[in-house]
Amino acid sequence: MSVTEGRSPGALLRPPAHRGPLIAAGAVVLAVGLALAELRLGDAIGVAAHLLILALAAGVVLGIGLQARAEAGRPPAYQSVLLVTGLLLLYGALLRLADALGADFGGPGAATGARDTVVWSLLPPGAMVWTSLALAGVAAWTSFTRRSAVALLIAAIAAGLALLAALAWIFDADSQGAYRFLLLALAIGLALGALALRRSRPHHAEQLVDAAGLAILLIPLVALAAGVLTVLGEAPGDLLPGFWELVVLAAGCGLLAFGAVDGVPGAAYLGVANLLAFVAVVAITPDQTLLWWPLLLILLGLGALAAGLRPRSPLPPEPDPYRAGEQPLAARADEEITLRVRDDSPPAPDRP
Repeated sequence: MSVTEGRSPGALLRPPAHRGPLIAAGAVVLAVGLALAELRLGDAIGVAAHLLILALAAGVVLGIGLQARAEAGRPPAYQSVLLVTGLLLLYGALLRLADALGADFGGPGAATGARDTVVWSLLPPGAMVWTSLALAGVAAWTSFTRRSAVALLIAAIAAGLALLAALAWIFDADSQGAYRFLLLALAIGLALGALALRRSRPHHAEQLVDAAGLAILLIPLVALAAGVLTVLGEAPGDLLPGFWELVVLAAGCGLLAFGAVDGVPGAAYLGVANLLAFVAVVAITPDQTLLWWPLLLILLGLGALAAGLRPRSPLPPEPDPYRAGEQPLAARADEEITLRVRDDSPPAPDRP
């Protein structure tokens, strides 16, 4: 490579692999610093300046991540860090672009007195739809061209945000019920997508399972957040209907089982998070009783323990051992076996 080629912009975006971890660490620190600058500066500089800074940072970080070479058909760890950081910076730039185009990110928002209300006070639904769809498209393209599983997770999350914002934008939905059904449908679709990719791209399938777990986890988290907004002194009621409590419990157990069987830490962590959220929403109730979830789960747990610890049936006796030097025919399949057969047929008559 000539000196001119080494100093070209394209060559600068393709650093040697041994510098990848250092560059990825620098990209993460840069992104954190830019996030702090965005929050602190605010209106001190114009929207155009915010947009230019974020767009430039996203282009550089994402460009370096896209140029990195895969190792054994998969992106190395530092490349995944660069791709995630670049996509997050890109989303910040898209939100700043929406702000520059007139989106109201500081509007008054919905009323917060009712516990069943979904608040979009700082998230204009229309802007959230197209910015999330743009991020989902870029992340999906990055995932399938660079075989990045974590980019597919970002694409799934962004697509889910776009669907939720579209529900608020098109139908002006402000009740949690509609969003719960949409999140459940999204989780089922992601689980089916994981089954389709399980054989060809198992790591991508794992990330889709994680995205499904996040969709279900959002149901109790929103209910808990809405419960916090109740008027002080009001007696707390049931935060979730029984059906949705069952959905969260089943999702938590399923994620834990998937994470344990397939060795996927992310799914296991999300399973624990869903179970903790289930405990939180069920525990907040005015009724001091064991009915129904506490008693049912205690009985199910004791039943499972009893089934696992029950006395074992006596095993059948072991077969007689082979004599010394004797092996079964199957164990001698690799050896040359000679069979001697005695011929008891009458001798053939002599010919003259």
